[in-house]
Amino acid sequence: MFYIFSRNVVEVPDELPVRPKIFVGRDDLVRSTIQSLFEYRDVALIGPGGMGKSSIARAVLNDEVLAAKFQERRFFVRFDDMDAAQITFGTFLDRIARALGFRTLANTHNLIAKALSTSETLLVLDNAETFLDAAVDAGRIADAIDGFGARPNVALLLTTRTTVLPPNIKWARLRVPALEESAACQAFTMYYIPAIESSALITLLSAVDFHPLSINLLAQVAVQNDWSPKDLIDAWDRQRTVLLEVGDGKIQSIAVTIETSLNSPSVLKLGATIRQLLQVLAFLPQGVSKQRLKATFPGVLDIESCADVLCKQSLAYLNGDFITLLAPIRLYISKRYNANISNNPLLTKVRLYYKAHVNEEEIVSQDDVNIEHVFAHWVTDPAAMLTVLELIADFIYTLLDCRPRPVSLRPVISALRLDKSPRSVSCMGFLRANLLAFPTLHPGKAGALVEKAQCLFAVSTLVRWIGQISEADAIIADVRALLLEAGRYGRIQLILVDWGIAMVYIEQGNFIAAEELFQSALKRCSAMLIPIKSLMGLLKYGSSQVAMLRGNPGSSKQIIATLPLFKKMEDPNVRILCWFQAGFAEMNDGNLDLAKKYFQEVESVGEEVIEGYTMALGGLAEVADRQGAYVESKAFRARALELIHKMPDQTVAYVSEATSIIAVYLAMEGDVERARELIVPAVANAAKHLSGRAVKCSYLAGCIELIAGDFDKAEEYFRETIEDCLSVSQLTYRARSERALGEIAIVRKDLAAARTHFEATSELCKTMGIQKDGMYREFACYMPGETFDGWKLYQEGHPMFRV
Repeated sequence: MFYIFSRNVVEVPDELPVRPKIFVGRDDLVRSTIQSLFEYRDVALIGPGGMGKSSIARAVLNDEVLAAKFQERRFFVRFDDMDAAQITFGTFLDRIARALGFRTLANTHNLIAKALSTSETLLVLDNAETFLDAAVDAGRIADAIDGFGARPNVALLLTTRTTVLPPNIKWARLRVPALEESAACQAFTMYYIPAIESSALITLLSAVDFHPLSINLLAQVAVQNDWSPKDLIDAWDRQRTVLLEVGDGKIQSIAVTIETSLNSPSVLKLGATIRQLLQVLAFLPQGVSKQRLKATFPGVLDIESCADVLCKQSLAYLNGDFITLLAPIRLYISKRYNANISNNPLLTKVRLYYKAHVNEEEIVSQDDVNIEHVFAHWVTDPAAMLTVLELIADFIYTLLDCRPRPVSLRPVISALRLDKSPRSVSCMGFLRANLLAFPTLHPGKAGALVEKAQCLFAVSTLVRWIGQISEADAIIADVRALLLEAGRYGRIQLILVDWGIAMVYIEQGNFIAAEELFQSALKRCSAMLIPIKSLMGLLKYGSSQVAMLRGNPGSSKQIIATLPLFKKMEDPNVRILCWFQAGFAEMNDGNLDLAKKYFQEVESVGEEVIEGYTMALGGLAEVADRQGAYVESKAFRARALELIHKMPDQTVAYVSEATSIIAVYLAMEGDVERARELIVPAVANAAKHLSGRAVKCSYLAGCIELIAGDFDKAEEYFRETIEDCLSVSQLTYRARSERALGEIAIVRKDLAAARTHFEATSELCKTMGIQKDGMYREFACYMPGETFDGWKLYQEGHPMFRV
């Protein structure tokens, strides 16, 4: 037996690789790996190619504590120079035998097993995906590994991209993530000596998701070309993927490591679909929702299998609910395979999915970046242009409601050529489906001009809502030019443009500007040869809203008179808003029974339309409070809060706003702690997307602290509200916050500060076009309690405010 054993011994086993010379940001992972080896014995380091799994394994192998335990019985078996098609059971065993110090024989398996059984042994199998996904003998290889791992004296350490491991071993699976920002910068500067500005370096490295191999390649190519920091950044902007393809082999080139995975048997057996999915994942900035995978790709029977294999091969990974790609992989796939992405049948399914769901807040709030990117690409197709322009407008209005943020669509829309229009176009924009009496444009350039203008107008409305006024005005100038070029139908649309701008002014509290636009639009509409009744009704409705909010007598009757117009509308959300405003108007005029009737009309839509239903519950609760039915009002608000918390996406703007309103009422009822529990996350979430709703939430948070008597915290919220109001041109909550700060100053006996805040409040009321005592034609939650009477005394000319 000794003769058989000794004749197959090579002079020495394979030399162990040394610890990497440049190795940063992985100490915690090295410690976790060593701890897991001692505790579980069998460990797998799992992650995409280029993450540094092999480097971690080398560091572990050379650790002093681990070296003391295993001494000379540490072996490192490389498979990085082979692909899965080359692997057989024999070649797999041959590599291990050579690492152990043996020549290959017919009984290699038994020889390895006996060698491993002699003492404590650590066996590292590097690039294990090569043999775990072998084209042939994969089962036999897995059985062999199970056998090695079953020995109590053997510890196995695998580095692999695939998550599919031999099944009969209890593996400790350790995910290898990208580097942290600081470690990524340190790794880069250990290769690249010239000083580079920190922010520029972070921007550069974040573009590759702090991927270790990509960082190494960027630094090496910069050093080899003797590039200055500016040269490097310019080169990256020009030729990103080229900089990541230098070198040969898996550990030196992103291209090689990706192509190796793409040519693995588990990928190849799924045919064209898996590559098409990978291309779509590279195209979509957010990736694809795993939960909605089948809904996004209906009829693609093996879509889930394709997604699973991409993740198992570490070509893709799960980021929350989204299956997506690391930046280096996305860059490579986009450059190598996506030149003709429009021909990808899976992208067609993505387009149709977003087309079908563009008005659904739940989808838009989760997939907003994807939708923007898909529509921006799709709208450049002349055959689809007009359809997609409509979709973009719908998307923007939905985005405004649920997640208001800047978009980058204006340049794309402005650059569109409108030489041909393949079909007729409605001139109604986002109300096109609701008002019956509007004309339809004939096919041709005029119709296309109107559609383009409507889309740009939607963009302008969004950016105005988030406070980018100069940008909004610049877009409106383009809109007006397009509509004037479109002739008569364009002039009709110009009236709707003024109506839309005026409605935003109402939300911002700029009632004078809103009324001026309404009156100007009404004059132009009346001067038409055949005035459009529905358009006249729309303008009168807006004008009556201004009158109500300014406190003009009889304004509720003006709003009620416009309601027949909205009964004709198909969209329940439009009807809900109008009935709610009617109830709001009657409530402000003291007609509580009529107000209740209109709020009940809104309630009748049912819980399916959660926003409308909870608005109705809020209105009914307010009426109940004013009628002294406090038990009933509490029940209404409790039900509303229950429904709000059931909304599938708790990050949409409406959830934050509605929660904040209910929180103030809880504070008014004495439950300040519960109010704070609700308001703090609501404010934090709303602040992610600065808009009118965000300032409303921070103002209401200040109101809660005012009720609680924490005047320092209240002041902080109100000052934050004022600052944000300046950013989004919001007058109403700026005026209310100035008033609140004045009340806090009085509590602190700082009359000079109180006078300053009340003077600012007065000036804002004048700018808004309201009387000083008309600032709170609102629900009670927006009004400071009666104990705060400084504003009232100031208006009455109390001597303490005299200079």
